[in-house]
Amino acid sequence: MTTTPEFQVNYGQLSPAAQTPRASPESPLYAAIDAMVAPLSSDEYAFIAKDSGERHVLSHHVLQTLDQCREFRSIDEHVARVVSVVPGLTQQDRIRKGLEGLAATGLLISDKNYLDRLKRAPEAAPRTLHAVYIRACDRPEQLRLLLDSLANYERRFRVARPIVLLDDSVDAKNRDQNRDLLREFARAVGNPVSYVGPSERARLRERLLKAVPQAGASLEWLLDRGPRTRRGGGGRSWNIALLLSAGRMFAMLDEDFRFPLRRHAEVRPGLEPNPAVAASARFYRRLDDALAAGEEDAADPFEAHLGVCGARLGAALAQADYRLDRESLRGINLGRLEHLRGDAPILYTLNGTCGSSGTESALWLYQLDAESRADFWVDRDAYLHNIEARSLWYGWLRAKPTTQAYFAPFVFDNRELLPCTNPDGRGEDGLASAATQYCRPGSLVMHLPGAIGHAQESARKRSEVTMAAHTPRFNHFLRDHVSSLMGSSKAGYPGRRLNLLAETTADLAAADNPTLISTLHEYLGFIRADIVERLQNQFELLSDAPVYWQADVRSIVRNNGNALLKQSSPRLADWPEDVTEVACAELARAELADMAQAWRDWPALWDVARAQGDRLISGL
Repeated sequence: MTTTPEFQVNYGQLSPAAQTPRASPESPLYAAIDAMVAPLSSDEYAFIAKDSGERHVLSHHVLQTLDQCREFRSIDEHVARVVSVVPGLTQQDRIRKGLEGLAATGLLISDKNYLDRLKRAPEAAPRTLHAVYIRACDRPEQLRLLLDSLANYERRFRVARPIVLLDDSVDAKNRDQNRDLLREFARAVGNPVSYVGPSERARLRERLLKAVPQAGASLEWLLDRGPRTRRGGGGRSWNIALLLSAGRMFAMLDEDFRFPLRRHAEVRPGLEPNPAVAASARFYRRLDDALAAGEEDAADPFEAHLGVCGARLGAALAQADYRLDRESLRGINLGRLEHLRGDAPILYTLNGTCGSSGTESALWLYQLDAESRADFWVDRDAYLHNIEARSLWYGWLRAKPTTQAYFAPFVFDNRELLPCTNPDGRGEDGLASAATQYCRPGSLVMHLPGAIGHAQESARKRSEVTMAAHTPRFNHFLRDHVSSLMGSSKAGYPGRRLNLLAETTADLAAADNPTLISTLHEYLGFIRADIVERLQNQFELLSDAPVYWQADVRSIVRNNGNALLKQSSPRLADWPEDVTEVACAELARAELADMAQAWRDWPALWDVARAQGDRLISGL
């Protein structure tokens, strides 16, 4: 080990000089590197850098000082911090020299060195889209409006991308209308198109079944409506898109989306490194105003997303729109940036939304940033309109990488295995993202600052769901279960990791009724207690908030608190209102077992689909 030079620390009375200086914008920023620490004696510690494995021996004083330098700050700011934390510290020059020595040793990393570590050359081969997939389900008028807006984009950029309509409609008349709309689009614009309805899904299932005969039960459940279908959901079409595009990249749209993509006037270039920074929201009186918010993005959105999706983070940062500037690091704990690695692959890219919110509940509206909150509660009439989240712009003011997403991506990098998701119910997107992070640890999703139009077929009363005790869906429960298992698999092959996830999920499914009931109670208790704690913190921090906002926050806290204390069945939102405890356990067991088997079978199915390539879709 390397013994790091010591510097002396003296104690005394609090010094008035311990004022945080105003740092010059040109001053380098430093942060203590992440490390594992183990005691060697009463005053010596082994300090093992996580990134390099380099080892040092530090005294207690040096370790204490490093602990106060976790955030990116200038040397002078770190000195002031150390002085303020240790009462009576007066030898600031000696502390400064000690910190400069730590920087020279590499225990404090500079902003420049940190950014240099992230850099990576771009891939030589360009990335291309296999197709644009559209998920449709019994809303022909919504599909017509989407195709009209997409046709304008295809003409504008003089492209003719393949379009695949994944029609999960129950009504045969709606399927006929959707098929006709797709044909009209092809005649008008010239794009190659494919239609996948019930008969095409059946043929796809038969072809895959011949190659993977042991996966019959999973194929029927994952790809088609059948006796085991529990409820509608976008996961069925999601899974089909993953198979038809296996080994390639694709984009996905829902039928109620609208082009063009728009950027809010406050959007700015660069990357947002801080994982604590939330998306922003701006509110409008009418849906049309929200759909027209900001400026139309001048770039082809598919190509813009391809410039990021499938790239390594370090290569994406080389682009002007996504550069990470040193000032953005100021004040961020280096440990919060573990997800930012130059070689981290970006597997999904996402847009924000302008128009209607895509969420069932608007609970997220009570945890907005200051600017969004001011727009949200500007007056009582606006507030009562805004709590329904029917006309807003929601997205990121700068591109932001993160480890998981909670709504559907725009572009997918499916060149290596991406896991399937639950075909039943809402929340399939968050579940798929959690499973991806489990199978492809260290991968990223990138939220881009553009927003796609979203216009639902009818206005939704979200406030009723928001004010009631929060009841997650099964896919939310399974997503959080998967998230709790992160890091448990060490295998290199994603399919092997998915197999372990399947076995762990099957193990939970095999639990007895009391264990499953207890697990569900514990989950709901945690979710509701977390909501109560976060909203109470908001309430205390925002003592000058409007009374109507305060009244609703009290109601949400009270309803979740009452549900937390109430002795009732641990029902998830997808299940009947009058379900018993035992029935909850049986429902959870059946859904967990189905998902476990699907995850077992998926790697073989995906490999077969990749091997067949375009022959798979052309044969439907």
